[in-house]
Amino acid sequence: MSRIRGNALLRSWCLLVTGNVLSVGSGNDRDREGRRYRDYFVAASSYTTSDVRPGCDLVIDARNMEAIAAGAYDAIFCHSVLEHVDEPWSALREMARVLAPGGPLILGVPFQYRIHSVPDFWRFTEFGVRHMLTAVAGLTVEEIVGVDGAPNHAAVYWARARKP
Repeated sequence: MSRIRGNALLRSWCLLVTGNVLSVGSGNDRDREGRRYRDYFVAASSYTTSDVRPGCDLVIDARNMEAIAAGAYDAIFCHSVLEHVDEPWSALREMARVLAPGGPLILGVPFQYRIHSVPDFWRFTEFGVRHMLTAVAGLTVEEIVGVDGAPNHAAVYWARARKP
């Protein structure tokens, strides 16, 4: 159920995203409801997929995206990735670096969710997400939404932040 609710929230957030979008850790870009995430970004000029494995537009490690110029993307989308990165703070710093000023970062991370796709290092609270986005990446948090689960125990957190 969290996938359906999360995707609905994501579709509403992505409607007005414009410019060039970088999807970090895209994998096959499928939303598990039969669509591709790229289709959520209806107003975007371009949508570039990236992953550590071949099969995407860019084969790149989220912790070190030095092949991408600072400020190169107008928006960044990253979901179900940071839990698999041994240094998620490094990945967030890199995402903030390649994000253009004023651009949004849309991030999805698990909290109360099963272990999947080994290695699976982390789970994130709302407070941890807020801290990493602001103190670590220097972004301004616009909204953090917990999806599914009991009160104060969301299965997944979706966050929308912006680079000042």
